[in-house]
Amino acid sequence: MLARKKFFTLIISFAILIMTITQAQATALRDLFWRRAWTEMEMQYNSLKKKTLTDHALMANAYRFQNRWADAVRILEANSRSFPASIRPYADMTMLLGYENLKQTQKAINLSESLYKNAPAELKYYVALAQYRLYDSQKDSRNTLNALNRMLANAGTDERKIYTLTRLIKLTNNNKLTENALDLLELNAGNKDAAAVLTRVKNPGNNIKVALGVHYHTIGENSKALDALKNATGRKAQYYRAWANSRLKNNDTALNLWGNLAVSGNSYAGSSVTRIGALAKDKGMKEKCVNVLDRIARDRRGNVQARALQALINLEGKGTTKRKEIFEAQILKSFPNTNYSFNVLWARAWRNIDAGNYAEAVRLFRQTDAPGVTYYKRARILYWLAHAQEKAGQKQEAQNTRALITRKYPLTIYGLILNPKPKLTNGTNPNLTIKPSELETWGFINHAYLRLSRPKASARELYRALTLSQWLGLEESYEEAKRLETLMTSNATLYRSDLEALYPRPYKALVDAAAKQYGVENNFVWAIMRQESAFKVAARSWVGAAGLMQLMPATAKEEAKRAGLAKYDLYNASDNIKLGTSHLGWLGKNFSKKEYVMAAYNAGSGNARKWLKEVGERADLAHWIEAVKFDETNGYVQRVSANLEIYRMLYDAK
Repeated sequence: MLARKKFFTLIISFAILIMTITQAQATALRDLFWRRAWTEMEMQYNSLKKKTLTDHALMANAYRFQNRWADAVRILEANSRSFPASIRPYADMTMLLGYENLKQTQKAINLSESLYKNAPAELKYYVALAQYRLYDSQKDSRNTLNALNRMLANAGTDERKIYTLTRLIKLTNNNKLTENALDLLELNAGNKDAAAVLTRVKNPGNNIKVALGVHYHTIGENSKALDALKNATGRKAQYYRAWANSRLKNNDTALNLWGNLAVSGNSYAGSSVTRIGALAKDKGMKEKCVNVLDRIARDRRGNVQARALQALINLEGKGTTKRKEIFEAQILKSFPNTNYSFNVLWARAWRNIDAGNYAEAVRLFRQTDAPGVTYYKRARILYWLAHAQEKAGQKQEAQNTRALITRKYPLTIYGLILNPKPKLTNGTNPNLTIKPSELETWGFINHAYLRLSRPKASARELYRALTLSQWLGLEESYEEAKRLETLMTSNATLYRSDLEALYPRPYKALVDAAAKQYGVENNFVWAIMRQESAFKVAARSWVGAAGLMQLMPATAKEEAKRAGLAKYDLYNASDNIKLGTSHLGWLGKNFSKKEYVMAAYNAGSGNARKWLKEVGERADLAHWIEAVKFDETNGYVQRVSANLEIYRMLYDAK
């Protein structure tokens, strides 16, 4: 009996030893995988006498990351049918890519068709994308069209939709050509290929006329915009017809069209008020525009009325007038706790600072801090509240307010002015860290990233997706970080790894080369790029600014001449970075400080010079920001200034 117990104890101990060795081997293999120690990993894998399914999957994925597709396929063909059901589709997707790269086209097509039917949601677009490449290489127009339609059905993001629609409109067998071209122009109004499709339509309907009008407006061909819109109906057509007339200096016609939109109806009414306010600055138009704005402010209610009142206040100029006081009082009464009332209170607070009435300025700055004020705006309020408190002799209150800024708003420009080097902690953020997912354990990192970064992912899943995107070297890793920005920056502890994700340096070789060529600080290029496009190569604004650095076509044309670029593509990262950096270099020769260059980059050199003339070059950064009168440009200078300081803080020491 004792001998039998000893025997069983020995058997159990041996089994535990084998399990321990196996686990240690798996851990060692996994560690080598994460370190990308491919040569050592292959040696370890080949030395294993007993390989687990996880070992096979890890090694196959290791081969995939080295583009050793034949080796990856060999392992997966031999083992993937035994993988768990939750893993098998991702193994099949990897095999599909392997067959494609190995030119085993029919095998790839057969696998893609079976995989598409059962693929998880996050894989379907990519299976269809592979099908598109395969069928297109075979000149199979029918199945190429089917694959693109599958891609469109599973696209999910605007970037994928644009990619797919751009290819759909080039297929001659596409019976939805017009529909696809319209959809593409809705997403990318400047797309010339989509516009070309619509110009060939006989007897175009109103939607086509409007789409073409907006397209020509976007690319700055105003006469063509007018021609396209002349018989178009609807408020959108009227709005863009007005804008084309305005650009062609048919100001009375533009005012009449915008005025009609603003005095009644909803769509484009508020935007029309804004355009009328801008039109008033043209020669001979102020009185006419004021008359229309007076009518709008009298007869309309809600947001349209508020915009009209704000435009009228702006047109009254710097000083205090009876009309301005009436308009301001109406805004404060009818639109409390809005951006309109903020602008009124802010202007009054500054008038009191200029007059030396600091206690009243303190009261007004406190009043601007209303419910709904944004994170960045509150930092600005607190900064100037502290300034007014100090001037009013409230030294302790000013000190407390500044401490609040550095504690709660450390990465705003105001927090950085007060504390240029906030404390950073090394390591990962424990509040957001989770264990690796099952797909990661098996080495399917690309697919784990896709699943974790889905639109409805949790914060912890997104944080893990960010880690994976950085490991994969994806330029778009910033997208995950941006979705987590509030969580990453709202705690008392700031983690360096979080900030490096929020302030990455994509396209580093291109940026460094352009920065050196045009005498621009590389950190400045990233600071601009982050704000302009969030590092998206295909970014396009509603006014037609394009690419990573959001260059307008006219600006790009000028810079191409300076840079000696005969041909360029604003959606090509290299061309866009070169032209954008060239423009920064040119502006840097005309303005003595980067904060002036920022304002000029966003609002034009003329406006920057006007603001600079008003405030003088001795003004510090905070006072310069207050001199920038356009709301958009004011916020832009705040953000880019903060970006620049954070980039320097993170990387200059390195």
